[in-house]
Amino acid sequence: LYPQGFFCFALAFCGLIPAACWRYTHSTEVEDSIMDVYDLVYEEVRRNTSSFRRHELTAIHEAFLCCGKHSPFGDTANVERKTCPSSQVHNAGQDCLREIPDFLKKHMDFVSSLLGITIGFTVYGMILTSFLWFSIHFSSNLDRKGKYILR
Repeated sequence: LYPQGFFCFALAFCGLIPAACWRYTHSTEVEDSIMDVYDLVYEEVRRNTSSFRRHELTAIHEAFLCCGKHSPFGDTANVERKTCPSSQVHNAGQDCLREIPDFLKKHMDFVSSLLGITIGFTVYGMILTSFLWFSIHFSSNLDRKGKYILR
């Protein structure tokens, strides 16, 4: 029973370590990908009035609690009026180019903390199960159980 428990903890450990390494070595890939998708959808909505892309942009604005991007190169108010939630438009919504990275950083920090805690519990579980297995397997006290001598 205990070797199987150790094996399960070891498998979890072998999956968590690459995830933690990926998190630290590729930390900007997620942010870059989401920003690329946002720019693509935003520009497609600005160029034409595709209802599908407009719904996608509205969903992005609602998910990240932001409203459009403020650009000195062109008028973006028309796009923002059509795709931003009404509360964001009236409150001069936050710029998505700033809000999306902040949102992702906060959530990726939470994921990193969760990974660290989980790795700690996994190592603790491996140590505990190996200790229990060795103490039961090599214990000489278990052979004497029920053999008491009165003097």
